[in-house]
Amino acid sequence: MPEDIVTFYQKPQLNDPVLIVGFGDWSNAGNVALKSIDYIIQKKGATLMAEMNPDRFYQFTQNRPVVTIKEGSLQGLSLKKISFYFWHNKEGKEDIILLKAQEPDYRWLTFTQTLFHLCRKWEVSFIVSLGGMYDDVLHTDAIVSGVSSCEEWRNVFIKKDIPLIEYEGPSGIHSLIMQRAENENYPFFGLWGHSPIYLRGTNFRVVVKIVKLLSFFFAFSVNTRELEHSLENLDHQIGEILENNAELQEYMEKLKKIRSGELRKKDAPKIINIKDFIRQKDI
Repeated sequence: MPEDIVTFYQKPQLNDPVLIVGFGDWSNAGNVALKSIDYIIQKKGATLMAEMNPDRFYQFTQNRPVVTIKEGSLQGLSLKKISFYFWHNKEGKEDIILLKAQEPDYRWLTFTQTLFHLCRKWEVSFIVSLGGMYDDVLHTDAIVSGVSSCEEWRNVFIKKDIPLIEYEGPSGIHSLIMQRAENENYPFFGLWGHSPIYLRGTNFRVVVKIVKLLSFFFAFSVNTRELEHSLENLDHQIGEILENNAELQEYMEKLKKIRSGELRKKDAPKIINIKDFIRQKDI
């Protein structure tokens, strides 16, 4: 039973809550999903509401517990968490619930069933999933694409210049959530941030855009100054690297030509990873 899987810490009265979901690992390119969730939790002072039992969903040899030992004594042991946070949105009509977790290793159907049991329990009115993908884009791009079970929201995306996703291939747990939402008539949309293949670490430019889109769609304010400061630092570091790296300059020029249609995608240059040159400091 779902009650055996979930530990409840708070049982707040929520007003038409929206559930915003973000997972780490495969569907978190550029760290855009988890960073967006983390930042909103931090800035809005969201409260931990419930957690799922990680033993049901993770393979601990891949998602290993973190241990702290000092002077030969065990000080702490931390497992991967599947955590739900909430805050009362006094600026808009819907309160907000945020799910933060690594993507489960197995039992996806059980996970999704449990998630929708909680949606019914909390009377969730809308579900949003956040994801990230690597693409032939530049670090100066802030591209977020969308998918939705609702024609109304697809029209909203078009008005907001959010490209509609067209994709066929391997998927993540987001797709099971979307399918279940459609089967149970839950309004749903997903936002996917596009990050350059050559850059690893947090894509602050896309995180800023996702956070601002969420705040616009669900009528809450959030100060993105810290994200924008981190973005300025990252842009400065990349600019310094570009000045002295002809190979990287050529790589980006070819990506621009692919984007404009001057080159075919199969002519994409060999992947360059500049993570070793960037002293990225997360916030």
